[in-house]
Amino acid sequence: MDQQKLFYNVCNDLWTFSKTLDKKNSEMTDVDWTNAISLMEKTAEKYKSLGEEEYKLAFSTMMSVLDYLENRKD
Repeated sequence: MDQQKLFYNVCNDLWTFSKTLDKKNSEMTDVDWTNAISLMEKTAEKYKSLGEEEYKLAFSTMMSVLDYLENRKD
C-alpha cells in the first residue's frame, strides 16, 4: 500500500475509533472502555497483514488517543 493511502486509511480508522470515545473521561464506563479497546485491537490487527511497521503506526496512533483521554482533566 502506498504511503498516502496508508495514512488516509489510518486517519479514517482513527476517526471511527474516536467516535467510541465521545464522552468525557469521567463519563466513560467500563463497557465504553472495553468497547474502545476491542475496536482498537481489531483495527490494529487489520494493519498487521500489511506489515509490522503499518501495525505499529495504527496501534500507536490509537494508543496515543487513549493515553490523552486517560490523562486529560475534564
